[in-house]
Amino acid sequence: MDTTTALTAANRFTDAELAAELVEGEAALRRQYSRMLTMLGEAERRNMARKLGYRGLFAFLKEELRLSTRDAHARLRETAATEPLRAITGEVRPAPLAATGAALATARISREHLRDITTVLSKAPAELTVGERIEAERSLLALAAQTTPEAVRKSGRELLASWATRTTVMSPEDLASPRREFRYRYSSTGRMEFSGSLDGETAATLEGLFAPLAKPRPRDEHGNRDPRSVSRRRGDALAEIIDTAARADELAVQGGERAVLTTTISLRELEDRTYRAIFDVPGITSLDELRRLACEAHVVPAIFGARGEVLYLGRSSPHATKAQRRALALRDRGCAFPGCTRSPKWCAPHHVDRWPRGDVSTDIDSMVLVCGRHHRMLHHTDWQVRINRRDGQPEFIPPTWRDPRRRPLRNTVHRVSTRRAGPSRRIRCHQRASGKHKATGKSGQTTTERKRT
Repeated sequence: MDTTTALTAANRFTDAELAAELVEGEAALRRQYSRMLTMLGEAERRNMARKLGYRGLFAFLKEELRLSTRDAHARLRETAATEPLRAITGEVRPAPLAATGAALATARISREHLRDITTVLSKAPAELTVGERIEAERSLLALAAQTTPEAVRKSGRELLASWATRTTVMSPEDLASPRREFRYRYSSTGRMEFSGSLDGETAATLEGLFAPLAKPRPRDEHGNRDPRSVSRRRGDALAEIIDTAARADELAVQGGERAVLTTTISLRELEDRTYRAIFDVPGITSLDELRRLACEAHVVPAIFGARGEVLYLGRSSPHATKAQRRALALRDRGCAFPGCTRSPKWCAPHHVDRWPRGDVSTDIDSMVLVCGRHHRMLHHTDWQVRINRRDGQPEFIPPTWRDPRRRPLRNTVHRVSTRRAGPSRRIRCHQRASGKHKATGKSGQTTTERKRT
C-alpha cells in the first residue's frame, strides 16, 4: 500500500477506529521485533554469519542491516537474554530472561521496556540467588505492563542501589565521611560551570528535592506548555535550593552576619548626585540585580576618596526579621504572585518600594513574599506589586501588554482550603437575621438574658 492509499484509508477511520489502529500497529511492531530476536538467536546457534564469510553476527548486522554500532550491540544483548543459546558442549540452554522474551512476543511490553529490563538485570551482582533474579524480573515486567519505560528505568535504578547496599561493604571511614566532590570554574561571561559526584544518600535527597521543584510549570493563560528543557528546570530548581539554603538559620556566618553587601561609591559621584554607582559585588553586573539581592542581604554603604581612602562606612540597612518572616508567611501563605503555588519555605521577602531608598521602612506592610522566579520578574520586568491599604493584602499590577487597563491581580491558590472550611459568611449572616445567633457576655449570659435580669 503506497502513502497516498494509506492516507486515504486513514481518513475514513473514526477517532475510535484510528486509536484502535494505533494500538494494533504498536502491538505488531513489538511482535515483529520479538520475531527478529528469535531469528538472531537461531543465527547465533547455527554460527550463520561465519559460514557466510562474516567475522561474526555483529559484523553481519552492521554491513547487511546497516545498523549502528549501538543498536547492533543492543540487539545481540537482548538476543542473549531472551533466546535459548547453545553452549560450548552443544547443549541448548534456556534463556536467562525467558519471561521477558515471552512478554515481548505477546506485545505486553515494548522494545524499550525490554532494553531497560535487560540492562538492569545484566548489572545485578553475582551474589543474588536465582530466586531473587526471578522475583526482580517479575516485578519489572509487572511494572512494564502498566507504565512507561521511564518508570521501569527508575525502579531499575532503585533495585541496583538496593543490591549495592547489600553487596558493598563500606568501611567505618566511608560511613563517617562519605566522598563528595564539587569542582567548578567561571566562564568568560561569569557563569559557573561545575561537575562532581555525591554519595548515594545525598544524591537521593537531592533527587527528592528535584521532584517537586523541577516539574513543568502549569500551562499559561494561552494554553502554552512550559518551554524549559529538563536540564533548565533542574537548573532553576537548584537555584531555588541554593536560595533557600542561604536563608537558613543554621548557615555559617561571616563577620557575625550571613549575607553582607558592601556598595562603593566615590566622593565625586556622591557630590555630583549621579545615579551611577560602582558595585564591587561578585556576580552582580547591574543596578537592578543589586536591588533584587538587597532584598535579602544587609547593605553597607561605603564612600571612598579620590585616593581610595575610606571616608564613610555606614551601618547596614534593615531587612526582614524572623518574626516578620513568620508574619509574612501567615499573611501571604506562600508566594503571593497570582497563580504561584510555592510554599513560604521557597520564598523571600521583597520590598514593595524599590530598594534601597531612605524612606523605605522594613515592616510587613511594605514587604511581600515571593519565590525566586517571581522575585526576578518584579525586578527585571514591568510587573509591579503594591499593598492594598484597605485589607493589607498584596496585589500585582500586570504589564500593559497583558492587560492594557492594568487591573490588579491577587493569588487565591493558597486560600482555597480556607474558603472551604467552616460556615460561609452568608450562613452566619442568615443566623443573625433569624435570631439564632446570640452574643455571650463575660459571665456566660447572653445579651438578652442580662437585659431581663
